[in-house]
Amino acid sequence: MTCRASRLIATFAATVVACASLFATSAPTASAAPTTQTPVMGPSLLTAGELANWYDRHHGSNAPRIPALGNNVAFLAQIFINAGNAEGVRGDIAFVQSMLETGWLSFSGSQIPANAYNYAGIYAFNGRSSLSTCSHGDSEPSRCMGSPAHGAKVQMQLLRSYADPSTSSLSGRLISAPSDRVGAAPLWEYFGGHNCPCGKLIWASADDYGLILIRMYSEALAESGKAGACVPYAPPSGGTKWGRGYWEVTTDGAVHSFGAAKFLGDRRGQPLAAPIIGAESLSDGRGYWLLGRDGGIFTYGRAHFYGSTGGMRLDKPVNGMERTRTNLGYWLVADDGGIFTFGRAKFRGSMGGKTLWQPVMGMERTRSGHGYWLFASDGGIFSFGDAKFYGSLGGRRLSSPVVAMQRTVSGHGYWMMTQGGRVFPFGDAKTYGDIAGCTNYGGASRMLVTGTSKGYWIETLTGAIIPFGDANPLGFPTSVSGFPVALMRTR
Repeated sequence: MTCRASRLIATFAATVVACASLFATSAPTASAAPTTQTPVMGPSLLTAGELANWYDRHHGSNAPRIPALGNNVAFLAQIFINAGNAEGVRGDIAFVQSMLETGWLSFSGSQIPANAYNYAGIYAFNGRSSLSTCSHGDSEPSRCMGSPAHGAKVQMQLLRSYADPSTSSLSGRLISAPSDRVGAAPLWEYFGGHNCPCGKLIWASADDYGLILIRMYSEALAESGKAGACVPYAPPSGGTKWGRGYWEVTTDGAVHSFGAAKFLGDRRGQPLAAPIIGAESLSDGRGYWLLGRDGGIFTYGRAHFYGSTGGMRLDKPVNGMERTRTNLGYWLVADDGGIFTFGRAKFRGSMGGKTLWQPVMGMERTRSGHGYWLFASDGGIFSFGDAKFYGSLGGRRLSSPVVAMQRTVSGHGYWMMTQGGRVFPFGDAKTYGDIAGCTNYGGASRMLVTGTSKGYWIETLTGAIIPFGDANPLGFPTSVSGFPVALMRTR
């Protein structure tokens, strides 16, 4: 690929992107775990107009050189989106990649001329003689693509070949990755140097080439008024970050630990009478409980067993759990709002036996531990004990059901979050962002508030964990085998 970095790197980091031959034979000796989960395949989140506006803000003194399109960047961006849709590749990120590869469409210092319509440096091997024009063709393999549409199509097919193993059996392809790398790089961050776990060189010899693209794309999203969190990458920011560690739990009973959170055991590979649907950690982080849909309780570390509804005949299955302030008991809540108390957890009331428009999705304890809130999928809130009502989403028209609720540290407010990833604050809760409109995650599952209430993490259905506000980005699994159902933090 062509080396294009000087103007971009001045914006993001003092790094030189060294480009690799498309068919490089030397492979990295080590691999690095990805720091994001940004797939090559998927829908574009930005429109052609938004990409063109982003280009206008960043290209500096470089004039775009797209002769066949009258130098219209928006027209080129639409071609990328269309070509991406045809291959199932994220055409908007591919467009961003081309800004890096072509020096913001200036082709300054490139061995490829503007009328090559080659936006990814394809066949521009290091050391190959520069080509001043494509008017008289090029030696094989030709770097001249003939038109912007053909150039974008070749780029998309090559990207898909690296990401999608099924392309090895497709016929009539214009280009393919080396046979030992087809399907080896489904994520953009695998495209640089030692970043691919496959141990192969993918697109560029410099480490973190893919991360540079992701940073650029995240900036384009933010500047377009879309959630930068649609790319699970948090650029360094000022201010103190809160949180030393957390655990992510999935329906198959797997527990994934990050940061200072220690792995204390899980139910992977063990029989389950019902899927895991929740979890709670001790206040000191030295243990946790896993909760089954039948109300079964599994204890780990210093978490004690105080009883369960496992084996009991229930009118409705259990849907949530909350520990007491002292860690000496817990409540379970069922779909119908019924409450079950264990240990020193005291009964403060329930919705059991009452008519509900929608099922109860979970509960949240007050700061004192002398009350709790129940929340329903329609955003209805039910307060018991010393829990105060600060508002609800009941009666509002929602595009997706409510799946999570968290109170503020003060206890004078709370957040509610829909499956679509939109966060609603009540009382003294403040909004720090959300993933509403991010179609790449499949939706949101849970949220977890920091100890300052100045931020939170959102757990997505893909297993990604996105930080907001002062939430410390501690990572997430590269893949999960079940649906994420709980997010627990250490102190």
